[in-house]
Amino acid sequence: MGPPSATLRKNGPDEVARAIKPLECVIFDCDGVIWRGQKKIEGAREAIAGLEAEGKRVLYLTNNSAKSREQCASKLRNFGIEANPSQVVCSSSSAARYLDSVRFDKAKKVLVIGQEGILIELAEAGYECVTCEDLCGSSDPECKIEEYERMELCIASLYLSSRESNAIFVATNLDVGDRVGSDGRLIPGAGPCLAAIQTASGREATNVGKGGEWLLPHLVETLNLDAQRTCIVGDRLDTDIALGKQSGMLTILPLTGVTSEEDLAGCAEGERPDLVVESVAALVRGGGPASTEG
Repeated sequence: MGPPSATLRKNGPDEVARAIKPLECVIFDCDGVIWRGQKKIEGAREAIAGLEAEGKRVLYLTNNSAKSREQCASKLRNFGIEANPSQVVCSSSSAARYLDSVRFDKAKKVLVIGQEGILIELAEAGYECVTCEDLCGSSDPECKIEEYERMELCIASLYLSSRESNAIFVATNLDVGDRVGSDGRLIPGAGPCLAAIQTASGREATNVGKGGEWLLPHLVETLNLDAQRTCIVGDRLDTDIALGKQSGMLTILPLTGVTSEEDLAGCAEGERPDLVVESVAALVRGGGPASTEG
């Protein structure tokens, strides 16, 4: 690839096909790439089926910790995409693998501030989980959501800032937010909540999701990846594209997620993806127009 510029030049899918042809493995982000909310992105199923028909290994890597690997695979299957949990790495499963890697004592409990996916993955790995609701006994349906969420932040901060605390502090991701709705408005992600806990406690979390330093070596080792023959397809510059840049993977960014053409024009040269496509449909010939920064 030549050096990128701040402008996008539209090209047909042939250039994308040539870039992908020598590769063995394609890693897909999910949110903003294969689906958006509960709606499948047009052409995703056909693109993935086409890559698999060419003999390429397809994996799924998501910072979404709300689901377990099985739940992610199930959602893919509901969209007509053949997938099994062994193809999926989600940040909830990464949290469990991280605790394994540091030999966290399974006789101790894990306080989880998050959704079902984390609880499932940690339980399957043999960890006993507790939630703020368990600690406070608050299951009152009249409890306002914002009050409960503030309570979670306070409890986590108090545990971490205790002088006696040697608790491991793990973040599944630092994502700022996600785009929702037909107009793509941004809602807060895990990052802002984590920032509140870090500020109050004076502790910094280990990020085990995309964008952190731990994940890449773990992926290369456990999935037996050859980075030079692997491509990552994702919609975030600071997670998906950054992960690819860390390892020397080919990076492809579809414009169906959080990153816009304006964002690309304003980002630093070293942060730009190798290829930009309108959607994953452009990953197979005849799948639609693609863009590359020329």
